[in-house]
Amino acid sequence: MLDTFTLHEDAWLRDGPVYAGGPVIGYRVGGMPDGKTARIANFGAPNRNDWRIMRVNADNPQSDWTGHYESVEDALAALQQDS
Repeated sequence: MLDTFTLHEDAWLRDGPVYAGGPVIGYRVGGMPDGKTARIANFGAPNRNDWRIMRVNADNPQSDWTGHYESVEDALAALQQDS
């Protein structure tokens, strides 16, 4: 059975004087298997989409950002396939 992953906004571009008023550029992924966490972030914001995934396991807390996805949904689908 596939886990149901959910996206939780946790990083935004600043919109002038309003903190966290701009577009969402980072998410924490909920519903990961036990001992695993993940984040998805747009490294191309605000002018282009370059969404990447960081996977972190309890056994290996160090991880690099991977992938180059056109949307957060594409990155989430890839993460779900790999988990």
